[in-house]
Amino acid sequence: MRNPNPLTDTCQVIAQECTECGQCVQACLFLKETGETPAAIARRGPSTNEAYSCTLCGLCETVCPESLSPRDMFLAARKEAVNRGQIDIDNYRYMFPDRKNNVMAFYRQYSNIDYDDLKPDKEASAAFFPGCAMLTYAPELVRAVFAHLQKSRPDLTLITDCCGIPLDQLGVSRRYRQFAGYLQRKLAGLKIKSLITACPSCYYQLPSVLSGSSIELLTVYEALELDSLIRHGTSSKNENPLITLHDSCPDRRLGTFAKQAREALKQMGYSVRELEHNREHTACCGSGGQISHFRQDLSQQLIERRWQEANDTEAKIFATYCVGCALNFAKKPGDKKVQHVLNLLLNVPQDFAGVKLKAAQIFEGPQGEKNWEKVMAD
Repeated sequence: MRNPNPLTDTCQVIAQECTECGQCVQACLFLKETGETPAAIARRGPSTNEAYSCTLCGLCETVCPESLSPRDMFLAARKEAVNRGQIDIDNYRYMFPDRKNNVMAFYRQYSNIDYDDLKPDKEASAAFFPGCAMLTYAPELVRAVFAHLQKSRPDLTLITDCCGIPLDQLGVSRRYRQFAGYLQRKLAGLKIKSLITACPSCYYQLPSVLSGSSIELLTVYEALELDSLIRHGTSSKNENPLITLHDSCPDRRLGTFAKQAREALKQMGYSVRELEHNREHTACCGSGGQISHFRQDLSQQLIERRWQEANDTEAKIFATYCVGCALNFAKKPGDKKVQHVLNLLLNVPQDFAGVKLKAAQIFEGPQGEKNWEKVMAD
């Protein structure tokens, strides 16, 4: 009996069952760039460069009449590339959440961001799991959400970990399994019964971590008491501007965040003007699959395409329920203000463009080189 090989098996399925209708090629900038169908790529096997050019956004699965997954093929190719040493993945260790000196941890240290006053990572019945991007780049929002959740859940703690998705997406499977095991043991040790997350990536990644446990996983929109927000809101319905809403790729299949965020915005008096590609057909923001670290050119094209759709609306605010997406959109100057949905619901405005500028400046010049050395130090 042969040992199973996920890449070989996935390629075989796609090579045999793909009808080469071209629907995924038309929908995906990366596939269009290759000039080939998934079947053609599967027959020869995806290159390492192709594997790390895929955003892993899953749009190909949505539009495929045969329900095939080129995304799974490229993810399997990433894992194969790491296992075979076809990529020196250690060069990207600055993203590894299991390292003390990863880039987000360094940013928090550099910016004096900590949550010690909230007594994080303590035993409690409920926990708020913001996700590493929100913890790092939106501390005021973390505090606002935590304070509001604590009104109905006095026994609440803050979890300051990443869900581990960068390791999984980069193809570092062994490290990911070890990190998932650590996280599972930690949550069990803290006796957490309900885990509330604000991040779509975390929400869809955590079930595999929580497998076998009785921990209830909630979105922040399920846990927030909207009636209380409405009663204490500072803006009336007539004052709330028209917004457009970008849907996060991990939410594509189930649409949990898409539905709940829209309902929350509606209750707070906002009107949403839909982007051309929304909900299950949403387009990647340009940071999916960590491609901004491998293909900045493609990432920029994706950002530009999404901004064009936003500009086609008359909305004044470009909103999203993912901090990573907000940060990516803020890279491009525009006449619309980029905000997280929670910024709007909790009346905690944020300058995401300023955050990106600060993050870049940390690693500029002679001092920036020293800072980078610290991040990359083992």
